[in-house]
Amino acid sequence: MKKMFGIIMFMIFVHLCIIIPVSADPRMEINDNFCHFILDPTNTDNEVFVANCRAEITTIVPTPAAKGDMVTCENYIASGFGQVTKMIPQGAIRLKPGETLKFTNENSETPCTMVESNGRAYTSNSWESIIKVDNGKPKGFVKVHYMLFCRDGVQQ
Repeated sequence: MKKMFGIIMFMIFVHLCIIIPVSADPRMEINDNFCHFILDPTNTDNEVFVANCRAEITTIVPTPAAKGDMVTCENYIASGFGQVTKMIPQGAIRLKPGETLKFTNENSETPCTMVESNGRAYTSNSWESIIKVDNGKPKGFVKVHYMLFCRDGVQQ
C-alpha cells in the first residue's frame, strides 16, 4: 500500500512539473516545445501550459500579386498544430471522462500566437483549442488529449 501511495504521489509531482497554469493566450513555441490550451474563452488567462506538445508550424509564401513583386518574410502565412496526451489524476482537471472542451476564435477575441525556432512570431485569428478526457489507468487517473490548431497567422 505504501508503494502504491508513493507511486501516486510521484505521478502527481511529475504532473505538476509538466502541466502548470500560466497567464497568456492560445500559443505554441517551437524552441521551448510548449503550448497553451485555454480552459475558458471569456478568460484566456484560465489555461493550461503543457510541455512537449510536439508543435509544428508551417509557413507558406503567398503568390505575388504581380510579376516582379518582391516577397519578404513579413509576407509569410503560418499555420500550426500542437498535440499532447497526458495521464493525470482526476482531481487535477474539472472535466470528467467522456467530456470535451472545444473553443475557437469565435468564442474569444484573443488571437493564437505561433513562435518559430528562429523567434519569428505569427498571430492567427483563426484557431481551435480542444481538450478531451478519457478514462485512464490506474484508477483515479484520466487520459487528457490536448490539441491546438492555428491557421492563417501573419507575422507580428
